[in-house]
Amino acid sequence: MRHDAIAAMPYAPPAGKAGEVEARPVAGLRAQAPQAVFSRVQRPDFHQLIMVTSGHGRHMVDFAVQELRPGTVLWVRPGQVQQWGRLAAFDGHVLLFPAGLVAPDVDRLVSAESPHGPALWHLDPAQRAELEPLMRQLEELSPRADLAPELRAATLRHLLGVLLLRLAAVGDETPPGGSMPEAFLAFRDLVEQRHRSWHDVGDYARELGWSPRTLARATARARGMTPKQIIDERLVLEARRLLAHSARPVHRVGAALGFEDASNFTAWFRQRTGAIPSRFRADQRVVQGQDGLCGE
Repeated sequence: MRHDAIAAMPYAPPAGKAGEVEARPVAGLRAQAPQAVFSRVQRPDFHQLIMVTSGHGRHMVDFAVQELRPGTVLWVRPGQVQQWGRLAAFDGHVLLFPAGLVAPDVDRLVSAESPHGPALWHLDPAQRAELEPLMRQLEELSPRADLAPELRAATLRHLLGVLLLRLAAVGDETPPGGSMPEAFLAFRDLVEQRHRSWHDVGDYARELGWSPRTLARATARARGMTPKQIIDERLVLEARRLLAHSARPVHRVGAALGFEDASNFTAWFRQRTGAIPSRFRADQRVVQGQDGLCGE
């Protein structure tokens, strides 16, 4: 909260293991650094997949505090803002892997690189009995130095793909009426890339080669929203991240999101959230001070 920007958490694998899946127990993660390091708000640039096997914990991802209990699987993707709770309160398995590691055919089925992909599962006993051995295999293989690096990396990558595909089967989120329209998926991906600088639906329509009406039909079918509402939804999320988790002045938050005038940003934010930016920031600091995850 005292830094100008949200603390970045770069991918930093052990020597000789770049581009591999890192698998370890939660206890191993605890041994890496003091609790205070995990209690900070962070923005990792890599994937984290957490499976809880015992105890009860909490984990904040983009303002949603998830309850962690045996059978919970939580996927935090690159660029999302997170805060760990008390690591000593639970145990389980953690996978860390860089963006782009998942094979394209697996990514297509599990939306690995999309922040809109499935992120939370509560496994029943039968599902846990099927998936926990995969986690243990990854955990046992990850530190092995007796295997050639290429062989170890490929095996880990394939086991990760199997795990993600089995998770996708557990939580099939295919919307009613079939798969989402191609125009919606392309629009959503472009919004993720350009939301800070492109606020007008016409910019997206021209870039994608579809008419605004086509985009409107696609977003209505997929989300029941207009294209402009989806752009604003993504901008609001980023504004909330910066207001709550950085010390940037409000006008600099607005400028980072493409608003040249601070008053325009304030009015826009208030219209969509019901609060002015400074009030939202103050409220978040009170909540975090009173109900911090570490105090659980």
